[in-house]
Amino acid sequence: MAFSRERILDALARLPFIDAGELALILGEPPAAAHRALTALLKEGAAGRVSHGTAHLPSSHRYYLTREGINEAAALSYDSPSDLVRAYPVSREWLALLLRRMDAVASVYRLAANLSPGVDGLETRVEFQRRGRFDAVITLHNGRSFGVVRQGLALRRRSLYDRLRAIAEYNYTRRPSAVLILVPSPWEQRLTNDFCLNVDLRDYHVAVECRETLEEWDNTLWHSANWTFGRTYGTLEQVVAQADSGNWFHPETPERKRAFLPDPERMVHAAPAFGLSPAEKRVLDLITDHPMIPRQHLALWLGVSDGRLSQMTRSLAQTWGLVEQHGKRSDVRYTLSERGIGYVTRRDRAQLSTTMAAWSTELTTDSHGRSRPRGHRILTWERQTNHADGITWFLSELAAEAKEDSASELQWSVPAARADRAFNRGDDAIAPDAVGHLLVGGLHVPFHFEHELRARHPRGVAARLRPYVRYYRSDAPRNDQPPFPTTLFLVDTEEVAETYVNTASHMTAMALPILVSSREVLSDRGLLGRSWRPLWEPECPPVALGELGAWEWDGLRRRMRRAETR
Repeated sequence: MAFSRERILDALARLPFIDAGELALILGEPPAAAHRALTALLKEGAAGRVSHGTAHLPSSHRYYLTREGINEAAALSYDSPSDLVRAYPVSREWLALLLRRMDAVASVYRLAANLSPGVDGLETRVEFQRRGRFDAVITLHNGRSFGVVRQGLALRRRSLYDRLRAIAEYNYTRRPSAVLILVPSPWEQRLTNDFCLNVDLRDYHVAVECRETLEEWDNTLWHSANWTFGRTYGTLEQVVAQADSGNWFHPETPERKRAFLPDPERMVHAAPAFGLSPAEKRVLDLITDHPMIPRQHLALWLGVSDGRLSQMTRSLAQTWGLVEQHGKRSDVRYTLSERGIGYVTRRDRAQLSTTMAAWSTELTTDSHGRSRPRGHRILTWERQTNHADGITWFLSELAAEAKEDSASELQWSVPAARADRAFNRGDDAIAPDAVGHLLVGGLHVPFHFEHELRARHPRGVAARLRPYVRYYRSDAPRNDQPPFPTTLFLVDTEEVAETYVNTASHMTAMALPILVSSREVLSDRGLLGRSWRPLWEPECPPVALGELGAWEWDGLRRRMRRAETR
């Protein structure tokens, strides 16, 4: 079956920057037919093509209407191109918006293609939102609609929760059939799941934004919860089957007062979303999570040579101006530039004032007239440089050692800015320096990480451990990172580590999954070596993280015990 020229032009006008495979599934047509139709438009100059990839989606060719294509599409049904760009998202304003959010747009298209039946011309509608609660709304041919909400690295947890609370308070009959929430890691997935349950947001599903989530139909990657059955796990097939098809969702589209004719080719070539490779976007994500990260830590984390890192950072800093380089020679560091802050802000639908207040290196004065960086995360780094460097050293070394072992992997990590956790109805909280999940020798080791430089004496050590005593006594660990997370304390010297062990031995209820090690021991034996002292067994010699399978968490007594041998 061949596409009519009118249909393919209409499809590209409604779905700018979509790839051929996604377009075929969304329109319910054979991939070969979609590819032939797009190739014909490309040869005649009615469509353009550009390569695009993200950190979790492979590079692919994405198509858009050129100026000639817009004129031809307008001639089919409208009096002028100006009328077309008011009716379709191909105006200069709409294309600028989609280009800024291109990484998120690619995720929405891939998810819509996976939701679509992809056969018999059963067409799916995808509508992006300029502002408001949803990033986009996907409506299937049978009326089932899915509002997509995405949390990027620049969007604060509080801002996401405000958006979800507004959705929960919205008239249920006027909402999409289901709300699909994409988050950056399993840590945010579980916290967001709990929040949705507490605000009574019905028909929601939370998943980690990754290739498997966006492309797999029968994998249990989507989480939801209710007061009757608790937390449940489902496939995308089950999500679609459970969605109510009774109400068609019609978003309230504001009047488009400004809709100018675009210059698509110029806009595409000036967009960092298309100019950056997936590897360079991965570098940008690490710099976003860890501002002022040392160059050597960044190279170690990525597992690349110094020359390859220079190539990627040169593109980010000099070609696109998204990253600033600070320091010289052996103390080179990278952080977001003002343009880079704007890029990640618009990509993730965050507030520019909030992100500038977090990452900006612009100098300002405090209430006492003293010079200081505008961004509070940069100010924190200035005041606690050794602490921040210790965090990135640990995570980069852990990632590098795991890469050397084919059976190990640092699967994900969350920086201190997003690692805080309130529990016991908000009465208590912990604020680890990082949260992550390590796979070592086939054993899953979820962990909290604390780089502690101040608590060096028994009284200070006891005070530092008490929040984790309260944490492990609650139900939060089982919900956060099942079956239970391990807490890793990194201290300066072996003498301080011994103080932690001795102090824990005199504290009641300290048979908790907490380990301690020092920088000197880790540098000598390795992070995956026998370098960690378990506080629940003070007499035990240092163990490796891969040996933690010898113990198990007793959820009833809230303590560690030797695993039963079978």
